[in-house]
Amino acid sequence: MAAWSREAVLSLYRALLRRGRALRYTDRDFYVAAVRREFRRQQALERPEDKERQLAKGRAFLRSELGGLR
Repeated sequence: MAAWSREAVLSLYRALLRRGRALRYTDRDFYVAAVRREFRRQQALERPEDKERQLAKGRAFLRSELGGLR
């Protein structure tokens, strides 16, 4: 697992938004709003362990084909 960095977070954010363009079974606007809301909520994390854990969860969500939303 790569260490947390600003670039890693931005890369994950862009990848989630890009993957969301292909959604068929859910509202794209709702999905984009949910991604933004979650990233804003996690912005206040301070501990490196928490940041890395959330980054890993985001990557797992992306690998799982958006949690079955596609």
